[in-house]
Amino acid sequence: MSTMRIGGLASGMDIDSLVEKLMIAERAPLDKLEQKKQTYEWQRDAYRDVNKKLQTFDTYIADNLILKSLNTKTATVSNTDYLTATATSAASGSLTIEGVSQLATAARAVGNQVNAVGSTKMKYLATGSIELKVIQSNGEMATTATKIEITDDMTVNQFVSKVNSSNAGVNLVFENGKFSMTAKFTGDNKDGNEIEVVSGEDVFEKLGFVFKEVGTVENPKKSIQTTDGKNAIFQVNGIATERSTNDFTISGYSITLKGKFNTIQTIAEKYESAVKELELAQFDLNGEDNENSKTTKLNKAILDYYGSAIPIEDTKSNYTSIHDKTYTDAFGNTISLSKQETFSKLGSTFWKELSDSEVNFIKETLVNLTDKSATKIREAITDSSLDNDTSKQKLNALTDEQLQAIAKLNEDPDIDDITSFIEQANYESATKEEKSATYSEKVKADELKSKYSALGDEFLNGLIVDENVNEISKILAIDFTQENAIANITDTTLKAKLENLNENQIKVLDNLTSENLTNFKALASQNVLRKVYINAEAEYKAAEIRLENAINTENTAKSDVIEAGIPLNPDGTIDNESDVIKNAIKISAVTMTSTTNVDEMITKIKDFVTTYNGLITDLTNLTNETKYRDYKPLTTLQRKEMEEKEIELWEEKAKSGLLRGDSIIKNGLSSMRSLIYQSNPAVSNSKFNTLYSIGITTSKDYLSGGTLEIDEKKLRAALEEDPDAVTTLLRNSDGKEKDTVTVNGVTKEADTRGFLQKLRGSMTSIKLRIEDRAGRSTMTEAQYTLGKNLKSVNDGIETWEDKLTAIEDRYWRQFTAMETAINKANSQSTSLMSYFSY
Repeated sequence: MSTMRIGGLASGMDIDSLVEKLMIAERAPLDKLEQKKQTYEWQRDAYRDVNKKLQTFDTYIADNLILKSLNTKTATVSNTDYLTATATSAASGSLTIEGVSQLATAARAVGNQVNAVGSTKMKYLATGSIELKVIQSNGEMATTATKIEITDDMTVNQFVSKVNSSNAGVNLVFENGKFSMTAKFTGDNKDGNEIEVVSGEDVFEKLGFVFKEVGTVENPKKSIQTTDGKNAIFQVNGIATERSTNDFTISGYSITLKGKFNTIQTIAEKYESAVKELELAQFDLNGEDNENSKTTKLNKAILDYYGSAIPIEDTKSNYTSIHDKTYTDAFGNTISLSKQETFSKLGSTFWKELSDSEVNFIKETLVNLTDKSATKIREAITDSSLDNDTSKQKLNALTDEQLQAIAKLNEDPDIDDITSFIEQANYESATKEEKSATYSEKVKADELKSKYSALGDEFLNGLIVDENVNEISKILAIDFTQENAIANITDTTLKAKLENLNENQIKVLDNLTSENLTNFKALASQNVLRKVYINAEAEYKAAEIRLENAINTENTAKSDVIEAGIPLNPDGTIDNESDVIKNAIKISAVTMTSTTNVDEMITKIKDFVTTYNGLITDLTNLTNETKYRDYKPLTTLQRKEMEEKEIELWEEKAKSGLLRGDSIIKNGLSSMRSLIYQSNPAVSNSKFNTLYSIGITTSKDYLSGGTLEIDEKKLRAALEEDPDAVTTLLRNSDGKEKDTVTVNGVTKEADTRGFLQKLRGSMTSIKLRIEDRAGRSTMTEAQYTLGKNLKSVNDGIETWEDKLTAIEDRYWRQFTAMETAINKANSQSTSLMSYFSY
C-alpha cells in the first residue's frame, strides 16, 4: 500500500526537494548498474558492428572473386562467319573446329487446315486433356509428362496461350486455320520422338495433326512430327561429335555455331567414327574374342549365383532358393529375401490393415487362380462376396503388378506367406515393450541382422573355412577380453583381418557362436555372388544401350553419307579416292585461342586489396582507440541537465575504446596476417605459391595492422607468365583444409585452399568467437557472454529499483510523521493562545 504523503505545510519545508536530494545519493548504486548496462550494450553493439563488417567483406569476396571468375580470359576466333566463342576461366590452349555438317534444329509438327479462327470456342474443335513429353535443354526427354486441360468455353487463342505458358516445352502457333507446334529446344532424341504425345491422340487429330507409324515391328511407335529434331554435328580437334544445341561449352570455350562448312569432310569423319564406335560397342557387349565382354561376365555371374546357365532374359534378378535359405538360417524368424520384395511392394500398412474377410479372400481365391493375369484378378475381386465395397475398392486401387504379386503368394503349401506378412507388419508397428513381450524371436532376428551388418559381407565372406584352415574355430578360441589379444595371434592372415576391425566390431564378433559365424559366412557368400551378378547385369544393360545408340548413330551417319553422295567401298568404308571427297570445298578450320586479360585481373586484385585494407584499418583502429575513463555513460539525471549536442559529444567519448586491446579482434587480425606468408602446395608452379612471390605483401608500417601493398610490376609479371598459378593461389575451390599432398617425394597433410578461401575461413572463426561473446540479434541473452552479463545487471537494477521505492517510502513516512507532529503542536499552541487571550 502506498504511503500518504504530506508536504511541508506545517513545517514550511520543501519536502519534495528534500526527498529528491536524498534519493539522488541513494540512487548512486543504481546509476552505476545502469552505466554498466549501457557499457555492455554499447560493447555488444560494437562487436556486432565488427561482425557486420566481416560479413560485408565476406559477401564482397563471394560475389566478386568466388562466384565470378577471377581469371578473365578473352577468346579470339579465326573465322566468325561460322561460329562465335567466348572464353571462360577454364579455357586453356587452343580449340579447333574443322567442320560443321549439321546445325541443331527443333522438332516440329504442323497440322492440316481446321475450320476455326482464334475466337472459336474449343468445344467446336476438341476438348478434354493432352499430355506431352518434350526434349529439354540438356538434350534429354522430360521425365514426366505435362498435362493440359481443354475446356468448352476456352477459345483457340486461349488454348494456344495456355500451352505456351505451361511447362510442356513447346511453342504452339495458330495461323490461317492451322496449328503448328515446335519444341522449344533443339536436338535429336535417339530413342524416339522429340515431341511425344503421351495421351490425347484423339484431341490432336481433331486439331488437324496427323499421326504416322514409326519405329519397328517389335517396338511400334506413332509420331506427330512433320520435321524431326536434329543435333549439331561437327568435328572438334579431330574428333567427330554432336550436341543437341548450337550453343555449348567445350574445354572452357562457350561456342555458338552459325553455319555449316567443310560439310563433306565432317560427314565422312562422323560416319567413320560411328562405324568404329559400333565395332567397339559390339565387342564390349559380346565380342567373340573378348573374355571381358559384358555378356561373358554376366553369364559367369549367373552361373556362379544361380548354379546353372540360365538365359540372361530369364533371370529377372530373382533371389535363389539357396540365398533365401542362408538368409533365414542366419537370422531365424524373418521374411525371406524374395518375399521381402513382395512385402515391400504393398507396404507394411497394407498388410496390417487387412480385414479377416480380405485375408480369407486372398488365401482362398486369389492365390488359387489358375490364370493370374491382372484382368482375371480384377474380375475375381468384382465377382467376390467381400463384405463391402470398401474392400473391393481397396484391392482394385492396387496396381496390376501389386495384385499379381499377391496372387503368387503361398505357392509353397507349407509356408503361409500372408500370415507371415501380417505378423511382420504388426511387429514393425509395435512398441519396444510389445516387441519384447510378444515377438521375442523377431527381436532376436533383428539383433542378429544388426551384428551381421556391423561385420559386413567382405569380412564374413573372407573368412577361410576348408579342410586345411578353419578361421571360425580360431576366432572362437580367442579371448578378446585379454590385452593385446589380436597382437598375439600367430596366424598373420587372420591377424591382418582382425586388425582391420574397429572396437565395436570386435565386441560383436566376441558375442557370436560357431553356428552364427558359419551361417553368416554362408549368407555373405551368397550376398557377394549376388552383388557380382547385379553389377554384371547393370554393366550388361549399359552395354546394350551403348550398342543400341551406336547402331542408331551409325544408321544416321550412313544416311547422311548417302544423302551427301559420298561413295562407300565394298567393306563399308569411305572411298577417300572418290571425286566427291577429293573435290570437296575445304575451308580452313576455325581456331579459337584464349588470352588472359591481365589488366582486368590486376584491377580486381587492386580492388580486393583496397577493400581488405579498409577492413583491416577499421579493425585496427578499434583495438587502438583511446579510452576516456572519465567519460562514463550518462545517468538519467545528467541527461536532463545537458543539451542534445552536449550529450552527443559526451557519448562519443564514452563509446571510444570499448574494444581497445580486444583479444578476439587482435588474434583474428594476426591469423589473417599469417595467411599472407603461407605457401600453397596445390600451386603446380612453386615459383608463385605464396602471395609475396606474386608481389602482394604486408605494409612495412607495423602500426597499420597488416594492410597489404602491391608491387604491380611483380604482380603483372606473374600474371603474364602463369595466370593459372596465380588464380589457384588466390582461389583454389578444389582445395581442402586438411589435404594430403606429396612435396619433393614427402607425403604430408597441408591446407590446399586458395588464399581467399582461407581468409573467409579465418573470418568465420572470428565471427563465431564474437557471436560467443556478443551474440546475434536472433539470440536470447542466455546464449552469449555479454547477454548473460546484461541479464545479471538487469536483475540487479530490478532489485535496486525495489529498494529505492522502499527507501523513498520510508523518507516520506518520516517526513509525514514530522509534519503530523508539527501540525499537532501548532494546534495545541493555538488552543493555548486562545485560552490565555480571555
